[in-house]
Amino acid sequence: MKNMAEQLRLDVVSSGGNSETKHSTVDGYTDIKIQKSKITDTSSSEDAFSDDNVGDVIKMEGWSYAENNRIFTITDKESGGKWIKVDKELKDETSPESAGATIYTGSEELTVSGITVDDAIVDAVNFNTAASSPAGLVGRDYMDVTAADTVTSFYVADSGDSLLIQWAKLSEG
Repeated sequence: MKNMAEQLRLDVVSSGGNSETKHSTVDGYTDIKIQKSKITDTSSSEDAFSDDNVGDVIKMEGWSYAENNRIFTITDKESGGKWIKVDKELKDETSPESAGATIYTGSEELTVSGITVDDAIVDAVNFNTAASSPAGLVGRDYMDVTAADTVTSFYVADSGDSLLIQWAKLSEG
């Protein structure tokens, strides 16, 4: 077995720019639950996910369980938009925290050579030359590996920002 240092990889990518885009319906939304691997709209309209599509990448927050506050890819959807299913395991919750759930839809795909969906983002740093400090910690909560050589980022970045991405090649250890 290799040690942890042998698993770590780095790459620097340039952002094309990304702004914070919240879901048109699920922004501080309380009429929503997670049950039996589905995120379900419990409002009278039952159509919160009508504009979403299978394959869309979303970031959720506002839930009690950390497993529900991360980045997902939509894998299935009820045709009217009542519910969606995602690519990772969810924990059942009858309602979000008091401030409600928010889903972010505005993301940017970054090309990171050699990364696979079996790898894990460890951390990321923004080396923005326009910033008052030379570097800003991005953190792994804003990024996830969504395909081979692809990291989807929900980090708000300016066009041309250099992002240092550190990941663990889990197959190496």
